Amino acid sequence: MDKGFEIEEFTVYWNVDEEKFKEKVKNYENILIAGFPPMGNIIPYHIKELLKDSEKILNLYSYNFPPVVEAREDEFEIPHDEIWYSEEKRLFCYVGKYPETEYIPKSAYKQAECVAKLSKELCVKELYTVGVILPSQEPFRKMTEEVEAYIGFFEGSKKEIPDRIKKMTRKNVGRYSIIRKTGLLPGFASKLGIESYSILGVGKYPEDLRACAGALRAFKKLAGIDLETTKIEEMLKESAEVVEERIRKQRESAAYRGEGVGAEPSHYMYG
Repeated sequence: MDKGFEIEEFTVYWNVDEEKFKEKVKNYENILIAGFPPMGNIIPYHIKELLKDSEKILNLYSYNFPPVVEAREDEFEIPHDEIWYSEEKRLFCYVGKYPETEYIPKSAYKQAECVAKLSKELCVKELYTVGVILPSQEPFRKMTEEVEAYIGFFEGSKKEIPDRIKKMTRKNVGRYSIIRKTGLLPGFASKLGIESYSILGVGKYPEDLRACAGALRAFKKLAGIDLETTKIEEMLKESAEVVEERIRKQRESAAYRGEGVGAEPSHYMYG
């Protein structure tokens, strides 16, 4: 008997036949890339849009997501995250669309745990999360080399470091951390034997879309995936220029009125 539609702390609803799909992918060397708000989700969203054979595998619901419904085409739907799959690229894209309604550590841990276990069931061999880093404070100010992205390595990870990418260590990140699910998910996945990384594109401000382009390029290099993403990168660069022009005008206006021009970058800066 069908129990109907229910949403618990974390609930999975399949858009395909679960048994048949798992049987299909069990012999593949699958990769999963996951991104979460406010910036990281931009990357897997555009990748799944780029891949012609990508299909939505499942929706993930939680009662910790915002209590709203959102317009999609001409209908509304309950908030959920999504996982898409490209069989050609052996690639899962986790699009995390919603943050918790407030920061609830238990909820973040539970979601990371569930996605990590689901990744194991889907025969994911490598898992990546993507986000943005703002290296505007010590010890980053001392660096003279141009770095496009920083990579957090988790237990069992073993990749070679590509050009313009730097491995994050205690030495070069000091007391800072990779926050919330951007760090928790690869942490859980590594405990399950999945090779896991967190890729943080270097930005100048929290909404810097150039940092997303950098993280995208770093992901392709690290995962060894052949994707033509030039149009996506150009779109991100153009969008960043629009944002920067708006920030410039706001600062000019604030300076003219004798007001402050914004706070210093937050210490809460990875994720």
